[in-house]
Amino acid sequence: MMTKRLLLLALTLFVTSSSFAAKKDGKAYLSGKIGGYSGALVTIVDPTGKIADDTLKMKEDGSFETAIVLAYPTELLFNIEDPKCSFKLYATPNSKGDYQIAIQETEQNGEKVNVANFTYTGDNKDIVEFMRTHDYYDMINCKYSKKQLEGKTFVQFQDELSADIAKMKSDLSLLKDKQYKATKAADWDKKYQDDLFRYMLVEKKEDADFTDWLEKINRNDMNNYNNALSYAMRYYLLAKRSGDKDYDVNFVKSLSRMFSNKDIFYQVANEHIVNVMQKAPVNADAIYTAYKKLYANHEGDIPDYVKYSYEEAKRNLIGKVAEDFEMEDPDGKVKKLSDFRGKVVYLDVWATWCGPCLQELPHLKKIHDHFKDDAEVVIISLSIDDQKPAWEQIMKRELPAWQNFHAINGMKSDFCKEYNVVQLPRFICIDKQGKIISLDAPRASDGGIIDFIENGKKE
Repeated sequence: MMTKRLLLLALTLFVTSSSFAAKKDGKAYLSGKIGGYSGALVTIVDPTGKIADDTLKMKEDGSFETAIVLAYPTELLFNIEDPKCSFKLYATPNSKGDYQIAIQETEQNGEKVNVANFTYTGDNKDIVEFMRTHDYYDMINCKYSKKQLEGKTFVQFQDELSADIAKMKSDLSLLKDKQYKATKAADWDKKYQDDLFRYMLVEKKEDADFTDWLEKINRNDMNNYNNALSYAMRYYLLAKRSGDKDYDVNFVKSLSRMFSNKDIFYQVANEHIVNVMQKAPVNADAIYTAYKKLYANHEGDIPDYVKYSYEEAKRNLIGKVAEDFEMEDPDGKVKKLSDFRGKVVYLDVWATWCGPCLQELPHLKKIHDHFKDDAEVVIISLSIDDQKPAWEQIMKRELPAWQNFHAINGMKSDFCKEYNVVQLPRFICIDKQGKIISLDAPRASDGGIIDFIENGKKE
C-alpha cells in the first residue's frame, strides 16, 4: 500500500512532468507537434486583429508550447508557412489543448492544396471537432464559386445556400456551449446576407428576384455601409456588361438616385472613383467631370485622395510610358521595370496574405509554360508584402519558374504610390516600348489571357 508520503511524492512528480497545464490566469495553453516539420515560420493569428500574432518558438522535432492571453472565447488561425497551410482552432481563457498535426497534399476544385489533419486532446473538444467539419468559408468557396454559380437563378442560389446554413445550424444545436452556438448562428446569418451579393459576379442581365431582394436591404444606414457598396457594385457590373461605351460616366451620374443618405452617397462615390482611376481609363476626364458634378457648388469638399487618384490616372493613361520603379529578386539584387524593355511585361501584383492572389498562382504557371520560350514576353510576380520574410519563405519553398520580385518597402513602396495600388490582386501589362497596355489587365485565370498577351506583342 502506498504511504501518504509516497502518494504526495508521486503527485508532485506528475505535476512537474505535466507543467504545461492550464492555470487560472486567463491564458489558453496550447501545445502540439507538426509531423515532418521543415523549420518554417509558424504563427497563431487572431483574424479580427484584436490579439497580437503569436510566432511560435518551434523545436527541431516540430513540437511547440505557447500560452495566449484571452479575455473571452476566441477562434484563432494556426498558420504553417512550409508547406503552406492553415486551420482554425478554438480557445478559451484558462483552457489547454494539444494538436498532433500531419500535413497532407490533396486536390480541391482541380488544384493541389495542403491540408493540416490533426488529432486533438484537451478542453472544448466538441467545438474543435465541430469546427473541423463545419467551416463556413470552406462550404461557400467549394459550393458557390463563380463557376458553380453560373447558370443558376438568384432564387436557386438563395434556396440552396439557405438550406446549407440550416443544416449547419441543426448540427450546431447539438453542442453544449450556449454562447458559442448563439454567436456562430448570428455570424452565419450575417454571412448569408453578405454572400448573396456573390450573385452579381455571374448576373449577365438584371435578375428581377435579385433586384427585389436588394431593395429590401437598408442601404442608407451607415451600419450597412458594406451593403451599400455591394449594392452600387451590382449596378456598376450590369452597366459594364451592357455594351454601353459610356457606362462609367453614366454610372457615376446614376449614384445620386441610389442613396438618400448623403454621407453614404458621397463615400460610395469617392471609393468608386478611386477604384476606377487606379485603372487609368482612357476616358478619365469624362468620368471625373461627371463625378465633380456630384459636388456641384461645393467642389472644395472633394477629398484630396480622390483628386490624387485622378492625377495619377492622367499620368498613367494607356499609351504613356510606364513609370519606372525598382524591385528586389529573391537574392536581393535590384532590377527596374525598364530593364525589361523589348519584352511585353505581364505583371502580377500580389501579397502572401491575399487569398485570391494565391489562387492565381497555378494559372500564372500555365501562362509561363506557354510563353517560356518566347523572347518577346516576360511574366513577373511582384510581392508588396510589408513583411518581407513571409515572401522569402514562399520563395525558398517553391521558387516559381517565372520572374519574382519584392517591392522595396512593400505597401509604402514607390511602385504602390506611382500605380495607385489599393486592391489585390492586380495585373498590369506593358508593351515592348515600355508603354502601358493596361493597368487593369485580365487576371491570369481569365480564359482570354493568352490572346491578350499575344495581342500585346503587336502594339
